[in-house]
Amino acid sequence: MKIDPRQLPVLMDFSQQIFQIRKLEAEASTIAAGEESESIREKLLLLSAEASQMLSDHEEIERDLRRSETDLELVEARIAKDEQRLTQSSDAKTITGIQHELITLGKRKGELEEAQLLQMERVEESRAVQLETQVRREALQDDLKVATDEANRALARVTLELSALRDQADESRSSIDSGLVELFERLSKRGSAIGSLRGSTCGACNMNLTSTALGAIRAIAHDELATCPECSAILVRE
Repeated sequence: MKIDPRQLPVLMDFSQQIFQIRKLEAEASTIAAGEESESIREKLLLLSAEASQMLSDHEEIERDLRRSETDLELVEARIAKDEQRLTQSSDAKTITGIQHELITLGKRKGELEEAQLLQMERVEESRAVQLETQVRREALQDDLKVATDEANRALARVTLELSALRDQADESRSSIDSGLVELFERLSKRGSAIGSLRGSTCGACNMNLTSTALGAIRAIAHDELATCPECSAILVRE
């Protein structure tokens, strides 16, 4: 295949440009997938579910506390009523009955007061845990914003670099013979399509060529296409 030897360095540049374009496209795809942001979103979802359950549990504790307060108020009202009856009664049997009831009510009041204290402690502990969870949620939201902003900046940078590289690749392609470009693209589907011949080494497959193969390559005219006998890549000879 007849070629213009001056086009081979341009084809090498074109090959590097294509490689960089694919690399940047992969980077852009990774950035667009937003793995870091998605991981933070998942943590936020889990934390939101946890916070929702905490709120439900907290409301149940507060309901228990209100029930205890109501029960305590009823017991205290009954004690006050019995104490008043005790001062007004002169019947020994009635007095004894009231006294027994006051003892029972006193025990019940103590139990309710103890339960109320425990429930108040649980309410405070629940509030503290909810506050801590809220702080964690806000921190994750800040992390998400930072990750999203960084991803947007990175994507903008990569998009700009891609645009410049594609323009360069288009310019390189337009200056290369179409037949040579077609051969290059066909070879690219199998691996490295072009490489420099450095000494006895093919720059495309890094194989050391035999002296016989080197002799055959050197015998090819410079305006003829030389390829690697190992990988079939286009060779750029010094």
